[in-house]
Amino acid sequence: MLIVLTSSILSFYVGVWTGIQVKTRGEDPCGKDGTSQLADHCKKCPSAAPKQEPRTPPNNINAGSSHFSKLLSHFVHGLARVSKGDLMQTYDFGVPPNANTEMLDALILYTRLAALPSYPNMAGAIRHEDPTKPLPLLSATTATENCDTMNVIFIDNLDDSRQCYALVGGQYSSYHVQHWMRRPDDNGPLDAQMPLKLTSRAWDRGGRQSFAAPGKYIVMRHQERLLTYLSEAGNIKSRLRQTLEKMNEKTIVVMTCNHGQSELLMNFACSSRARGLDLHNVLVFPTDSETKELAERLGLTTFYEEKLMASMPTEASKYYGDTIFSHMMYAKVVCAQLVNELGYDLLFQDVDLVWYKSPLDFFQDKSLPKFDVYFQDDGSRLVMYAPYSANSGFYFVRSNHKTRHLFRHLLYSSDLVDAWHSHQSVLNALMAEYSSVMGLAVKVYSKEMEEFPGGLQFHRKKEVMKKIMNGTSNAYIFHMSWTTNKDDKIKFLQQLGEWYVNDQCIGKQAHEIAPLVSNCCRLPLFKCHYRDKPRTDASFW
Repeated sequence: MLIVLTSSILSFYVGVWTGIQVKTRGEDPCGKDGTSQLADHCKKCPSAAPKQEPRTPPNNINAGSSHFSKLLSHFVHGLARVSKGDLMQTYDFGVPPNANTEMLDALILYTRLAALPSYPNMAGAIRHEDPTKPLPLLSATTATENCDTMNVIFIDNLDDSRQCYALVGGQYSSYHVQHWMRRPDDNGPLDAQMPLKLTSRAWDRGGRQSFAAPGKYIVMRHQERLLTYLSEAGNIKSRLRQTLEKMNEKTIVVMTCNHGQSELLMNFACSSRARGLDLHNVLVFPTDSETKELAERLGLTTFYEEKLMASMPTEASKYYGDTIFSHMMYAKVVCAQLVNELGYDLLFQDVDLVWYKSPLDFFQDKSLPKFDVYFQDDGSRLVMYAPYSANSGFYFVRSNHKTRHLFRHLLYSSDLVDAWHSHQSVLNALMAEYSSVMGLAVKVYSKEMEEFPGGLQFHRKKEVMKKIMNGTSNAYIFHMSWTTNKDDKIKFLQQLGEWYVNDQCIGKQAHEIAPLVSNCCRLPLFKCHYRDKPRTDASFW
């Protein structure tokens, strides 16, 4: 028994001593000796990734074409010219075409050989294998006959800068254009000595930045208005639906107005009635009770929601883009959104319009190309309105899932309307985004069209205005846009002989001028204010 016990004790201590020795030799596997051994061991292990050979240019780097090397052919296999006018007539991209450049060419780039046209003996020319010959000129139909998809980029150089385009193949495709400019870090104009930096597209070469993020105060006001809207939305939509059902129309003409602009609303109603035009499908969203009473005494249907319009100013804006103007844009957003949300097609228009004939006849024509939204061309080509230059004061909307999402997003983005002082800029930006994301089909009728003239034509297109004045134009409406304020609008309309409101009714409330129609609507007044602006006087022409 003693021998067994002694053997057990000896075995125990021998085991402990052996373990200590092993621990001592391997206790720091990351130490100098351990690291060396580990490194030696790892060198013998195979790599998990395939072996990468150094990249060397192939010997036939320019094989097949002097222009499309092997290092470019992963995304460029050929180029062809197409008449720009032909391309834009073949494919209605929705943007207003530039009539001054219709005779120029557009460029088609092919990313696969299989996309090249099947036209006999054309492949070599498209690949530019003979550098002594120009790129081939093809019809738009032929040039695109084998294109399964086509990405369209619109290019202009409004400020005549030294502009470059980088087409980067072999990358995750982007449907947005990055804009880089040589400029200071935070603010300031273009500086050729500075490096290129990622820049907002609305940062112009003079240093002006039109697309600023909303500040704290604007965001707080936006959240308060939005909270009111969302809290009251169910009740508002229920009441509005009842109003719309009573109107018994599938398409609604939507307008909004405060008391400061009410004379323009009166002029629209008086001028339309003078021409015998029916206004039973016009729905006015007044922003105050005074305008509600005026509109109803004019025989117009109204929908007034005091809680929703409580923050709206009652006076007229002093100039385009001022604080009053920006605040009123919320009313323009919310009234169109509500009608669209309830499933009605709508024609939205500002109050500074006159109708020559009902524009609904144009938009309800069954031959009209199928787009989701249709706009008057504003005429301005400022970058903040790109690529559509859609005028937010006259447009037609088909109610569908795409437009309902568009106008909801516009409502939720009304803080940008305040920050950018423009309903139009925000709407154009959102339409460009949803055209890409959802395939929203946007149509802007060119300013060269006779049907929807406005301020651009008044100030710059004498021949267009002459046809309107002598009654030979195809115009449906005239929109007195491109003006500083209400006073100028009235003067210009008087000069055109399109002012139908008596002076004693201007600036008055409904109870002061009852009965309103008989007291305020009159035969058109002609009054000359500016000798260099269009007028009914034949001596001007």
